[in-house]
Amino acid sequence: MHLDARSSPPVLPSLETGSSRSADTARPPSTGSIPSWRRWVWLLILLGLAPGAEASSRFELDAPFNVGLDRSYVFFSPNRIRRVGDPEPSHLVFEAQVAPNLFLPQLHIGHATPTLGEYILSAVVTPNIRLRMLAQESSPVIPPSFMPKLTLQAAHLWKPWLDDQGKPRRMALSFINVSVGHYSNGQAGCFYANQSEAEGGCASVEGELPLNETSGDFSTNFIRLEAQFRLIENIDLARRSAWSFGVGAFIERNSSLAFGGITPEMREVYGDGHVGFGLLVERLWFEHRFRVEGNVNGPFGETPGQRWTFNVEAAALPRWGAGFGAFVRYVHGQDYLNILFLEPVSLVQFGLIFELGPGLRARSGPSGDPLGPT
Repeated sequence: MHLDARSSPPVLPSLETGSSRSADTARPPSTGSIPSWRRWVWLLILLGLAPGAEASSRFELDAPFNVGLDRSYVFFSPNRIRRVGDPEPSHLVFEAQVAPNLFLPQLHIGHATPTLGEYILSAVVTPNIRLRMLAQESSPVIPPSFMPKLTLQAAHLWKPWLDDQGKPRRMALSFINVSVGHYSNGQAGCFYANQSEAEGGCASVEGELPLNETSGDFSTNFIRLEAQFRLIENIDLARRSAWSFGVGAFIERNSSLAFGGITPEMREVYGDGHVGFGLLVERLWFEHRFRVEGNVNGPFGETPGQRWTFNVEAAALPRWGAGFGAFVRYVHGQDYLNILFLEPVSLVQFGLIFELGPGLRARSGPSGDPLGPT
């Protein structure tokens, strides 16, 4: 498990003209009962999470703000993959992570820019799947990782700092993600290699390392808390360019609650959870994105102790790629594919990345409607 500084900083919305399509004009007060979602807005105001003087709010349905979430990858590595039970390490045909982010209607509160709220509340469903195909006879896809989750995100955009001419030169963004999810490999075999299946489960013999890495059951539920901060500098609206610097951290806790939760024997080896830290630098240049990021993460509460995992990634996403780009990554530490977590790895990976941009309307006309790309 590792910290993904998951998404790029926001593509710059226009700060020059127009207003949000949410109509800034005041609406006449309604009579009767208050809709339930408005109660939540007022609760946020009372808690100090939203400015009472600017309580205007709207739901974004067409182009949700998309930052700090999972990405999709398809890539190759020249390094071999080792599994207990295979006669020798195998070359990789390809590996993929398919992680579409499915947004529920997104709530914007206040106005940081003409198209963005000062506070943004999101609920996102991500049916994340990781696949790894090995260069063996019949090119098998080894047990994949199924990682569906629900993420609740609260983001705060500070209003831009302006220069002497009234143009924005700097912005800041912070957000918190709370995710609840499931992580498994779809297998039903015994967890340890020295155990054998018997009626009603595995034989009662005490499990000993190594793990059953070819067909062993791996399953846990988790809750994850992640916080990130981004500072966007040297904003140039004419060139649609800027620099972005980010820092983030997360803590993730495994749970035995509900169906598919972690078992005591798996918790002993896999651990109680994971923590991680990450840094990011990104250059936005005429809406082309160039990013370098690194992170380190590791488990806690595990026996025996495991090494922490470090990875660094560089990616280029041209504007004309419509979300597609190229990347190269280096991973050193423990394998991240479900039950292979005890295997040491040192991998060079390169291939395609797919990451929808923040989904902002690049510009808005006097009516607040989005204009086409320039």
